[in-house]
Amino acid sequence: MKKAKSKNRNFYRIAAQGLIVLLLAYMLVRLFVDKSYVADFEAYCPYGGMMAYSSFIVNNTLACSMTSLQIAMGFALLIVVILFSKLFCSYICPIGTFTEWLGRLGEKYKVRYTIKGLPDQLLRVLKYGLLFTIMYFTITSSELFCKKLDPFYAVFTGFSGDVNVIYALITLAVVILGSFFVRQFWCKYLCPLGAATNIFAFTIYFAVITAVFFLFELAFKPGLNWMWYIGIICFTGFILEALKVHTFIFPFLKVTRHQDVCTNCKICDKVCPYKLDVSTVDTVTHIDCHLCGDCIARCPEKGALKYNGRNMKWLPVLAIVVLTSMGIIYSKYYEVPTIDIKWGTPEQMSKASSFEMGGLKSIKCYGSSMSFATHIEGVPGILGVQTYVKSFHVKIFYDPTLINEEGIKKLIFSPVKELFYLPGDGTSEIGIFKTGINNFFDSKDETLLIKYLRQEKGIFAFETQYGEPVQAKFYYDKALISSEKIVQLIENKSITIGKGEESVTTEADFKVVSLNSNEPLKIQTTDFIAGLYTPYSKTFNDFETLDSTKLLIYEIQFPQCLFPEFKGSIPYLRNHMMGDKGIVKFETALVGTKAFIRLYYVKGKTTEEAIFLSLNKEKLSLTYKNGEKGEEENPFRFAEKGQTIN
Repeated sequence: MKKAKSKNRNFYRIAAQGLIVLLLAYMLVRLFVDKSYVADFEAYCPYGGMMAYSSFIVNNTLACSMTSLQIAMGFALLIVVILFSKLFCSYICPIGTFTEWLGRLGEKYKVRYTIKGLPDQLLRVLKYGLLFTIMYFTITSSELFCKKLDPFYAVFTGFSGDVNVIYALITLAVVILGSFFVRQFWCKYLCPLGAATNIFAFTIYFAVITAVFFLFELAFKPGLNWMWYIGIICFTGFILEALKVHTFIFPFLKVTRHQDVCTNCKICDKVCPYKLDVSTVDTVTHIDCHLCGDCIARCPEKGALKYNGRNMKWLPVLAIVVLTSMGIIYSKYYEVPTIDIKWGTPEQMSKASSFEMGGLKSIKCYGSSMSFATHIEGVPGILGVQTYVKSFHVKIFYDPTLINEEGIKKLIFSPVKELFYLPGDGTSEIGIFKTGINNFFDSKDETLLIKYLRQEKGIFAFETQYGEPVQAKFYYDKALISSEKIVQLIENKSITIGKGEESVTTEADFKVVSLNSNEPLKIQTTDFIAGLYTPYSKTFNDFETLDSTKLLIYEIQFPQCLFPEFKGSIPYLRNHMMGDKGIVKFETALVGTKAFIRLYYVKGKTTEEAIFLSLNKEKLSLTYKNGEKGEEENPFRFAEKGQTIN
């Protein structure tokens, strides 16, 4: 027998893997050269889509920021597995590509070992256990638990976001070391997606168990908890993989060997990533075969190995391209809601009307969707809500006899009043410019415009009221900026926030609409400041038992109390100052255009120096209502010392 050799390469597979690697490299490089670019490394993740959809089926909530695209990729993966085998694993998965290449390095140094027999069978349970764990925590939390330990997501996001650094580092170490020393260690024994695709590959068993579960659900109300179904599916998948190993009927596409052409050179066995015995079977049905096609490409005898008896080396790549394209197209026309919650009774829902509104960029994930639902749930007439994070829109179900669309719009809209900076001592009056702004309804739009206008010297404050268009009011210094300049700033198509390398540019489409207004075009500075001020006063430490006429008052300037973003922290500062038993009252005061803190204290029990040092501590020492102690960052800083007044 002649000694068979083959230098052929599986160029279809190499091209597919190389394209994925280049795409990921492009996304990484662009992150460093384009500050406005946000890389979405999970945009086409079928596993994330599968986990997200499982959460949606059980809870009517879509995990994390998953959209219809990832879900469509999950269904495309399911179809590919049933028809063509585990093509994602062999042609697309970046972890699979990396571990396979790393394994070749271990092979080169002759340190890679192939686990066989009973240890191989038992180790396969690990990935099913991991699959069950991830699905359990994903469904119960409506967040993708896999992101906490996914080595791919961790590396390409710089261990940020939802990544648990400890979990991710352990997983990454196992992936690297395991792949180097053990053949296909991650893919065979740990990959939860590998477990899921193997379950789908045992198509008939998967279909039977699913059908039985749903029939049970229909027959018994309430039926079994979904975790029983997932547990049974995972357990059955492991048993079938460990004991049966070979698939039946499905997947339809398989590698076939033609004995009349085969010379039994065994090159196919050697080049198989899983070291399957291709040369000993007529049809490869082993569960580990992911139809990579390396055996076909490297076979020196033309026609000895084929796909279903046909010479179609290009078919797996074509199947991936077609089904992936179909998934992308499908996701363009159909969107799964991130949450679909209805608290109205069946009778109310049968008579409900619906209202849809888009452009709500603050609806960006499961968390913000639930916050939105909580915000509107207690309103009379509101019966339910669906949110769609991909298109930033909501669908609200309501009782038209209790609330109308205008009322819903007012409910959604959140007015804002933002102070940029205070007028100087020489400013006696402030200009007022009122206008309408179209394409400006969402809180994220407000945040964007506020950050942008804050950079412009001359604008003191900005506030909005509900209206169509939204009514906006600007308080400005006429000596530094004009109303025409403000209009120009608002209507800029490109908004840049920050300077130099730290700047971020965002596209905008705000339109200024003139409003008929009888409001004055200016306001006195004292009246402007008074409109910002909210009094605050609390007594404590047995204040009522003391003679208030004998108390000393420590007064220090406190302009922060005029800024909306600081007002919520004033009670924390008061709580902190209560720790000084010599202080018995905390209040704010406005004198002309100056705001102050006034701290009433008992002479001899504390001092000006102690009060000043306490106000400037980096951490606020707090005592909660239940008596527990805690600390918070101190957002306030006092540069100049105050003074005691009578």
